[in-house]
Amino acid sequence: MKRVRKFLRWLVKKPWLLGVIVVVGAGGLALGLLLSRGSSSSPSQSLGPTVRVSRGDITKTVIAYGSVVPKQQYTFTFPGSKIKELRVSVGDRVSAGQILVQLDNTQEELNLLQAERALAEAKAQGIPAVIREKELAYNLAKANFENTTIRAPFPGVVTEITQATSATENWSLTLIDTSELFVEVSVDQLDVPSLKVGQKGIAVIEALPDKTWPVEIVKIGGRAVSRGGSTVVAVTAKLLQTDPSILVGYTARLEVTVASAQNVLRVPISALISTGRGWAVMKVVDHQAVSQPVTVGITSELWAEIKSGLQEGDIILLNPTRTTAGTTPAPQIPFGTPRGP
Repeated sequence: MKRVRKFLRWLVKKPWLLGVIVVVGAGGLALGLLLSRGSSSSPSQSLGPTVRVSRGDITKTVIAYGSVVPKQQYTFTFPGSKIKELRVSVGDRVSAGQILVQLDNTQEELNLLQAERALAEAKAQGIPAVIREKELAYNLAKANFENTTIRAPFPGVVTEITQATSATENWSLTLIDTSELFVEVSVDQLDVPSLKVGQKGIAVIEALPDKTWPVEIVKIGGRAVSRGGSTVVAVTAKLLQTDPSILVGYTARLEVTVASAQNVLRVPISALISTGRGWAVMKVVDHQAVSQPVTVGITSELWAEIKSGLQEGDIILLNPTRTTAGTTPAPQIPFGTPRGP
């Protein structure tokens, strides 16, 4: 005890040393409190990421990919051995009725002259059955003669000329009509019911990414097909503006807004979980996550409208599949996302 009193009288004579001891003691206390806080986490922190329910806008957009296609296309096939004159090249623009290929027609012309003479003789004889027979023969010979001159059935562009190969002696010539252009895409079967003929949207052409092109849906396919693990339906939209820079075959993306809502209660789509009776979220109540049934309205890729079951300001788990011990077990999120009405 005497030693303690003696030490205190000595310490009072050295105030600077007393200050050092006070600072060191306070620092130790603060460090102890900090470590104590770090070693114990609150129950809400152990639940994983959370989000506060808020209001905002939701836009549901159907997005599908495909390519630019022409209004119509026709491929002519003809024997290479009969080509007399090829009058066009790939890339040429032609008008309706313009001659594309002239085939040798010597035999066809001979057949036509013979059929014409036989018809005249039949008419001179005056036998109706014979006249009818010779008329049919003449019409057939005339059609064969005319088919030796291949003409463009519509104005368009020559896109391909294929010569004969070892497998076939035929040539082919492809003509496309670019007076109107379309975007043909494959739409997931779950999105098709929300589309209808006449809906407007936009097309983004990969080769021309700095501009969007207005489109209108003109055709929805009548059957679904399996493609790449998905079931899709062909949908065609007309480009309402044409431009020489848009080429047939360009890759394109179709975007059609099918539903929207403003200033509605919404949650991230990842917060939804499926139950046997509908949809739910994991709501944080007293530092615990409990299943809260909700009614879902419009959905987008990021957001889901909540029509009932939650209030603005409620706290829910952002991804219920990652909840930790001490919470109500959350069902697994099913294939796909909820679809609006």
